Amino acid sequence: MKRSTIIRTLLLMGLAALFFFACQSKEVTSARVYIQQDNWDKAIEQLELAVVNYPSDPEAHYLLGWGYANREDWEAMNEMFDKSLALSPQFETEISAIRDQKWVEAFNTGVKMINDEDYDKAIDKFKEAIQINAKRPESYTNLAITLIRADRMEEAVDAYKKLIEIKPQDLKAMNELSRLYMQMERFEDTIALEKQVLEIDPTNSDAVYNLALAYDYMGEGEKAREQYEIALERNPDDIDMIFNVARLYFVSGNYQRAIELFQRVISANPDDYESNLNVGNAFLTMADDYRKKLVQKERDNEIVTEAELEQMKELYQQAIPYLEKAISINDGDSNVWTNLGVAYVNVGDMVKGQECFDRAEQIK
Repeated sequence: MKRSTIIRTLLLMGLAALFFFACQSKEVTSARVYIQQDNWDKAIEQLELAVVNYPSDPEAHYLLGWGYANREDWEAMNEMFDKSLALSPQFETEISAIRDQKWVEAFNTGVKMINDEDYDKAIDKFKEAIQINAKRPESYTNLAITLIRADRMEEAVDAYKKLIEIKPQDLKAMNELSRLYMQMERFEDTIALEKQVLEIDPTNSDAVYNLALAYDYMGEGEKAREQYEIALERNPDDIDMIFNVARLYFVSGNYQRAIELFQRVISANPDDYESNLNVGNAFLTMADDYRKKLVQKERDNEIVTEAELEQMKELYQQAIPYLEKAISINDGDSNVWTNLGVAYVNVGDMVKGQECFDRAEQIK
C-alpha cells in the first residue's frame, strides 16, 4: 500500500472515531469508560446526569438501566429500559439480553431453593424474576407451586390468576387453579373456571374431570355422574375416574352399573380393597332387596318359585368371593365379617356363617 493511502485510511478512521464520540454526551462517554473499568457506581453517577441533561438520548437510558440491573434495582431498571425503547428500538437487543440474563439468574436460584426445600427464599426469587420480566409465565407457575408447598394457598391463587392474565388461553394453568380451588373446598369457583375452559376447548378431559369432582364434592350426584361419564368416554383406562363413577352409581342405588365399573378397577388392581368390598356389598344389597321382595310375596299369599329362590341365593353367592377378598386384604372390620356371615347363611352354609359372626363379635 502506498504511503499516501495509509495516511488517508488512518485519517478516515480517526475521523470516524471522532464522529462517534462527538455523537455522545460527555456524561455517556465518561460512563462507558467507567463501565469498561467495571466501576458501576461512577458510571451510574454520570448516566443519571445524562438522562437529565439529554432526556431524548436512548443510549443514556439503556446504559443507566443496565447500571440499575447490576444494583438489582429492578423497578428503576425497567423504567430506564422502557424509556430507552420508547425513544428508539436501537438498543432492544441489548436490553433483552440483560433482562434475560438477570431473569435466568433469579429463576434458577429459585429452582435451587425449591430443591433445597427453602420455600421462603424460593418464593422471593420467583417474585424477583417477575419484577425483572413480568411477561415470563414460568415465574408465575413456579411461584404458585412453591406457595402451595409453603401452604400459602391464597397467594398461590393470586399467582395463577396473574399467569392467566398474561396467558388467557393457558388451559393447563386454568386446570391447575381449579384443582387448587378444590383443595381449598372452593367448589363453585372450580365449576365456574372449568366451564370457561370448556368454552375454549370442549374436549378438555381435565376440565370435565375436575368439573365432575366439584359436583361430586358438592353432593350434586346426577351432575357429577353426567360429567364423569363424559370424562370416562375420553379416558376409558383412567382407574381413579372409573372408581369415582362406580362409587356414585353405588350411592345412588344403581348397583349393576356400579359392579360393572368396580370390576374394571379390580381387573387393573385385584387387591383394591374398596372395590372388592363395594362389589361384595352391592351383590349383598341386591340379594337383601330381592329377599325382601320374596318375603312380601309370601305375606301377600303369592307363590315364591324355586327359580326365584335360586336367583336370590345366586346373588348372595356372588357377594361371597368379593367379601372374602376384602377380608384377606383387611380383616379388621367387623361389619365386613357380619356381611360375609349373612351371605353364607343365605346360601345355606350355617357353619361358615356362624364363624363369621363370631369373628365380628371378637373384633367388636
